[in-house]
Amino acid sequence: MARTGALQHYLGCEVTRYMEKGTTYQSQTHYAEEILRTCNFWNATPRLTPIEPNTRLNKDDCDKNPAPDFHRRYRYIVSSLGYLVTMTRPDLAWAYSELSKYVEYPGKNHTLAAEHVLCYLRGTWNQTILVLS
Repeated sequence: MARTGALQHYLGCEVTRYMEKGTTYQSQTHYAEEILRTCNFWNATPRLTPIEPNTRLNKDDCDKNPAPDFHRRYRYIVSSLGYLVTMTRPDLAWAYSELSKYVEYPGKNHTLAAEHVLCYLRGTWNQTILVLS
């Protein structure tokens, strides 16, 4: 069955069109909320930056044998951020790039940085991006 009408959802993104203004906005508010609730960060105190200033993640902080639950949680956070970056959140790109380097052997400092990104996301979960046509 074919659906007709204005596009409202696309690959997990919400699409809002304002015909009188000729603008289209795209967001992932539902997905961002799902990430925050899954990670128990919905009630977190928002942060102003995606990553703590002067943070330097390095491989010396890696845990060569991370606990499976710890490792799974870190991978979930990083992969979720990756989908946000790809679709609607370029402001998270640098933080995602840094965190993704340590997906194989994350350490405590890497997780703290990932949680900082979640706190930033909590304060900006409903941001939209203007789609140029």
